[in-house]
Amino acid sequence: MKKMTEKKYILSLDSGSTGIRAILFGKAGEIIKRAYEKTPATYPEPGAIEHDPNMLWNAAKSVINKIIQDNISAEEISAIGICNQRGSFCLWEKETGKPIINFINWADVRAADTCEKMNKNSKLRMIKGIAGIVAKITRSTILTATNKITFSTDFALVRLKWLFEQKPEILERCKNGEILFGTLDTWFIYNLTKGKTHATDFTNAGATGLFNPFDMKWNDIYLDIFKIPMNMLPEAKDSNGDFGVVDKSFFGCEIPIHAAAGDQQAALFGHCAFNTGDVKISQGSGAFVDMNVGPKPKLSRRGLFPLIAWVIDGVPTYMLESYVATAGTLIDWLGQGIGLSDTPKVLNELASQTDDTEGVIFVPAQSGIRFPYFKPNARGSILGLSLSTHRRHVARAVLEGLALRLYDIIEGIERDTKTTIGDIKVDGGVSKSDIELQILANYSNRTVWRAPEADMTATGAAYLAGMGVGFWKDKEELKSLQKGYDKFKPSMDPEKRKKKLKKWKKAIKAILRID
Repeated sequence: MKKMTEKKYILSLDSGSTGIRAILFGKAGEIIKRAYEKTPATYPEPGAIEHDPNMLWNAAKSVINKIIQDNISAEEISAIGICNQRGSFCLWEKETGKPIINFINWADVRAADTCEKMNKNSKLRMIKGIAGIVAKITRSTILTATNKITFSTDFALVRLKWLFEQKPEILERCKNGEILFGTLDTWFIYNLTKGKTHATDFTNAGATGLFNPFDMKWNDIYLDIFKIPMNMLPEAKDSNGDFGVVDKSFFGCEIPIHAAAGDQQAALFGHCAFNTGDVKISQGSGAFVDMNVGPKPKLSRRGLFPLIAWVIDGVPTYMLESYVATAGTLIDWLGQGIGLSDTPKVLNELASQTDDTEGVIFVPAQSGIRFPYFKPNARGSILGLSLSTHRRHVARAVLEGLALRLYDIIEGIERDTKTTIGDIKVDGGVSKSDIELQILANYSNRTVWRAPEADMTATGAAYLAGMGVGFWKDKEELKSLQKGYDKFKPSMDPEKRKKKLKKWKKAIKAILRID
């Protein structure tokens, strides 16, 4: 009888906007090995952002192969978890598995005109109107959400509708059952299983605009109004669900795929933000604020809609999300665009040369300003300059501005939901700045905990997969794996904080008045 190989590891496959990484985790939650490959986007026309599906698939195989070299055996891997940037989608042939389009990135804006027409759709407006009337009587969350929904090009639904308008022959093939739809997780799962599994998880489904997060199923109303064929959509499964097994022809043995999740949801889970009111902030190219709102979906009265945080063993947890569009990209621009600092490190060194901005206020709104102000045409502004202003004051004001925008979001979500927010957990490249995190702790008046791993998405996917196969028993065991966080406690004089926040609110009002 063949001796059973001990299952020592969980493998995460993490597909981001610019690259794919594979990370191998041990039983104590420690990172054993990692591999990375760049997967650059293409820009075939103005407003377009696309990714070659075959390049992504080949990169995924490559990084996994890099992991299972030397002293690591595929047979030692208990399960694979997948996480990915949300909302990007591709279409491929059911018969051959051959993609018929590139992945259309979530940030692709070619569907702007289609989006405007969809929001003016008479059927949709009638449904929203009726929902609004009934919601006032019943106080129904789902009807209130239906009344307030406004589509944007972020929604895969909008970009898919645009694609069908551009290429009606593709729509016909979809109606005939020849074509399959999938987000990045679905594409990887489909290929890893050699076409045996066409599935996504609830978090990725919920981020497409095609899915009803309240009823936990594909949205019949939207599919009917906008003529989207149901038969092309994948099965939605639990985040720690069974997604089949990796075909043994790839890595020498079958490996269970037992998790899938959108990137921000995976990071929230990776931080073990399991309780209502738990918040994490991931600061990469943008800064995403996500709050666990518990087992029932909640709305923010100023426009944040519930997303599915995860579904474990059939039980959903919901979250609210907002973001600052420019975080890492802002710091890149400071160096490449205006020459303030060449790198984030230099920016921090400049900012460390002063304890105060000397009246300078920087509002990071280069790509508009979102929750809770919602002015898409707002622009970044520097206020309070004087002849004594030095680069170090501007550098510190930039880090303050990022932290203050995050404070705006946290304070806004707490006020809208009447949910008490406690400590804040953070990750991402921008979060390496001690100065920015101390400022965030000071203005939010909360303790900030920085994860030892910059990208917690892969950690969350690993945790979900590990729970799915019993590698880790439960959430309590996952909490015991949380080690190495850096702590930033608020230490600002209350009067100084009050004055600074007052000036910040004035600065926000000033940029909101600019057309």
